[in-house]
Amino acid sequence: MTETDPDRVVVVGAGVSGLAAARELAPDHEVVVFDAGGVAADTTSRASGMISLALEPFPDEWATFARESFRDLDGRGVFSFAERETVRLVREGAEPPAPADGDALGFHAPAELSDRYPGSFGDLSDYAGGVVYGGTGYLDAADYAATLKWAAERAGAAVYRDHAVTDLRVEDGAVVGVETEYGPVDAGSVVYATGWRTRDLLAAYVELPVRPLRWNAVVVEPTEPLPGTCPMGSESGNRVYWRPTDRGDVLVGGNEHLLADPEGTPARVDDPFRETVFEEVAPLLRGVADGRVRREDCCPTADSASPDGLPIVDAPAEAPDGLVAVTGLHGRGVMLSPVVGRTVRSLVTGGPAPFPTDPLGLDRFGDRSADFEYVSHWA
Repeated sequence: MTETDPDRVVVVGAGVSGLAAARELAPDHEVVVFDAGGVAADTTSRASGMISLALEPFPDEWATFARESFRDLDGRGVFSFAERETVRLVREGAEPPAPADGDALGFHAPAELSDRYPGSFGDLSDYAGGVVYGGTGYLDAADYAATLKWAAERAGAAVYRDHAVTDLRVEDGAVVGVETEYGPVDAGSVVYATGWRTRDLLAAYVELPVRPLRWNAVVVEPTEPLPGTCPMGSESGNRVYWRPTDRGDVLVGGNEHLLADPEGTPARVDDPFRETVFEEVAPLLRGVADGRVRREDCCPTADSASPDGLPIVDAPAEAPDGLVAVTGLHGRGVMLSPVVGRTVRSLVTGGPAPFPTDPLGLDRFGDRSADFEYVSHWA
């Protein structure tokens, strides 16, 4: 694998971002994916799989492209995309949002929500109602990653686990490959999709303003399974979201926060988050307040955040030619993976993307330091 090949692309990181990029590039490039651990074994393995693009501060074209990508992939490999409406609750006395998004299906009072989703809601007495959104849904992140890997490999990509990349190889200002624990590999392009570690791994070549980010999730089994029509939902006051599972449980996630030392932070759910789940969120859904916890998760190696809350997917001008950095996914790596994959393809090939990519560029930041405060998408 050391012969020169300008059409070879090395992807470092086998999470959903790296696998999405590999799938996009494999049809007309020799693609090799390396991961120091397992495929989708770190942050991806704990992702909620909630796809709520209509509620996010993203360009409409991103939402349309990602949503159609999930729909097109549905039924291939082991992947399925369950479309489900989402309710963003509004507390009594708060001003209901007036979104212009075409997926917003209007504001509904508590009684209307109970009629629309029979057997789903519990105590909504503190709420004026909620805005209902269509065009949302959920997926199983592990199945999604496995299907991306399968699709990339069917197109000719090679995916290697337990194969650490130890350095980038650069000659005359251009990427010529990588060093791995098993020897050098030549390539004309290298894509680093390595989460918050990307800042340190590429520090000798480009400064990336990203910080480690952690979130929590709890899966609760209600006293009776939630109905198949139960919507996904969110409550911005508590900065939490929920989605049903295929077995009738509910996954509640949130409590995003920056970390100074992700590897030294215990990999367990924070006590205040667990209290919020059972005191504030569980009563909203029927049978959940008296349910039992089936699983508690946090992203084991931490996600990554940028100063403005949007990802960085770019081939920076000051970096060696042929280097692409993917980082700062801000807890939305699964949701935006189709956009990330197509953007990487555009950067490697020089071809156009069917959506704006300027919001993903590194040059939007004048300050590249990691000294910034967390920007919440709940605002």
